[in-house]
Amino acid sequence: MSAMIEAIERIATYYSSFDAPTSLDMKVFYWMLNNGYDAVGKDVQELRKSLTPETFQKVVSNYSTPKLTLEQIQEITRDYPFQLPLEIIDLYQKGNGCLPIGLADTSKDWNSFDNYFNFPFITDDSFFSLEKAMSMYKGLVRQAIHNDKIDPRWFPIDCFEDLILAVIGSEEQQVTSPVISFYDSDFILKIEWPSLTNMLLAWVEIREQSLNEHEFAIEKIHKKYSKGKSKTA
Repeated sequence: MSAMIEAIERIATYYSSFDAPTSLDMKVFYWMLNNGYDAVGKDVQELRKSLTPETFQKVVSNYSTPKLTLEQIQEITRDYPFQLPLEIIDLYQKGNGCLPIGLADTSKDWNSFDNYFNFPFITDDSFFSLEKAMSMYKGLVRQAIHNDKIDPRWFPIDCFEDLILAVIGSEEQQVTSPVISFYDSDFILKIEWPSLTNMLLAWVEIREQSLNEHEFAIEKIHKKYSKGKSKTA
């Protein structure tokens, strides 16, 4: 089992320990926000119950499968001329813009977003679906024609306003990739984590230990998983 799969399973176990909105709950919430419903400040699960079955089905039909096969990943990324690291292939096979909630219950429907949650990278939303990541990548390639600071190997996985988080592809497939960030105003690269797996492990360890407000302990965990981290590349 890869280190990425182990990290995802650890997160799945942690997240199953409390009642929180699922990925489908959040998709309904954002759909309601974008369609004129009064959703701000309301309980997400209660909002979902307020929709008619017909409207709810309309929302659900807007989304593809919550996890991808290797063949689907290869098809979606056919226009990416590099090899994505194995850890991100593992990630998208477990969750396409989301992560599973618990894995012990074999009766769960893993084609339902109700058994996933939105894993927050930069924001509290979720990382990109692979389809959206490819769309963002194509946008970067178009900009690269006029800006030699943009490396065509960069593969975006999340963004917040003008800050983009990405991994780096290669000619020959690697196991991991540094997680990098850059602003689309200057494209100055910063290495955030030595690997995506390390980033996920830091996230779950902080939450397993309920350290959200303990800055010193959080910093210690960040250092543990940031070995080899540098400011720029």
